[in-house]
Parts: sequence; C-alpha cells; structure tokens
Amino acid sequence: MIEKYVEVTITVKVTVDETKFTDDFMEEFRESFFSLYSIDEHCEHLAQMNARGVAHDFSDSFIEGYGPPKEMGISFEEVDLSTEVVEAIS
Repeated sequence: MIEKYVEVTITVKVTVDETKFTDDFMEEFRESFFSLYSIDEHCEHLAQMNARGVAHDFSDSFIEGYGPPKEMGISFEEVDLSTEVVEAIS
C-alpha cells in the first residue's frame, strides 16, 4: 500500500452582490451559521465551500445560509489549480 500526501491549492474568484449582505442578513447568518462579520469573510467562506464541491452557482443550486446563488449575486470561477505531492504534513 502506498500513502502520499498531496497538497491541492485552488484559487476561486467569488462574485457577490454586496447590496444583498444587509445588516439584517449578516445578523441572521451569524445567529444561524457562523460568526462572519464582513463581505470578505463571506467570500472566503463561499470560496472554500466551492473548492470542496459543496457550493455551486448552477441555475438550480441552493447554498445553505445564502439560498439560490443567483438571488445573492453569487458566482464562482476557478482561476488556478495546482497539486504537489509532499513528504509530510507539518
């Protein structure tokens, strides 16, 4: 059996409609999901969900906490992907 650690780095361009991230939306999101206080934090959260394959901008998609991505102006674009076999995890 061979075991390898592979580091995968993906760069995702995230677009959101900042007008949808109202104070009410942000407060409700924090109460129900995660303590995110800025649009940058939401973009980071959305990017990692997209990279893991759990958030998409397909026409019939639904992103938990955000709803249909088109209604929030959310879209994703993978702009870079690299992989590398590494010897150990530090």
